[in-house]
Amino acid sequence: MKKIALVSTIGLLSITAFAGSPHKFERNLSLNTDRLSGIEMDVGAGSLEVVGVTGNEIKVYATIESEDYRDMEDLVEAFDDKMEFELTRDSGIAMLKAKREKNILSWGNKNIAINLQVEVPRSFDVVIDDSSGPLTVENIDGTVKIDDGSGPITLRMIGNDVQIDDGSGPIRIADINGDVNIDDGSGEIEMKNIQGSVDVEDGSGQITAKVIAGDFKVDDGSGSIIVKELQGDFKLIDDGSGSVKINGKRWESQ
Repeated sequence: MKKIALVSTIGLLSITAFAGSPHKFERNLSLNTDRLSGIEMDVGAGSLEVVGVTGNEIKVYATIESEDYRDMEDLVEAFDDKMEFELTRDSGIAMLKAKREKNILSWGNKNIAINLQVEVPRSFDVVIDDSSGPLTVENIDGTVKIDDGSGPITLRMIGNDVQIDDGSGPIRIADINGDVNIDDGSGEIEMKNIQGSVDVEDGSGQITAKVIAGDFKVDDGSGSIIVKELQGDFKLIDDGSGSVKINGKRWESQ
């Protein structure tokens, strides 16, 4: 069956120039969430902040910026011509796109970053495909799934399971009321107050965890592992290098 995407009400209410460099302007999007249960985000370079709120509307506040354009008019024109920026609905899911168009590989090596602040109903499931830049998600009762290229990731107050596939950059998560699954290339991982179990496959970087209610399983390439106040079982699949300490005691291979 052919899917039909309905374009949201787009509030292009402010195209505000900011003094100084880089050039910046703002664009906003909004969408009523009637009969929607989650949101999928496909975003490119720039920061992303997602927060769960009360209400029945998704609100997207974007600051577009670049140091590679001579004036504001050129930047606005390039953004309108070369970038995807839309909020639609498709089969019960909201779809946010904020990135360079697929068929536009490069145009004079000029970069445009879209910095996003996104408000969604806290009951939503959240799926994010992010290329680069800092990423924060907080106050979400649904599941959170993240596929990230690079940049720091911060998750707080998530009421369900969390899944992260990350290339590089530090990961910090706290107050998760579900299981946590992390596949990480490189970067430090910190986690605290996890009510479910934890499964980590890590290339490199230190792993620290505190207050884990379930089991903790690790497949680690390099870097130390420190887990405190673990209530479940600990399982080490592989440890290339680095010390391992569980509940204050040095871990000996079983």
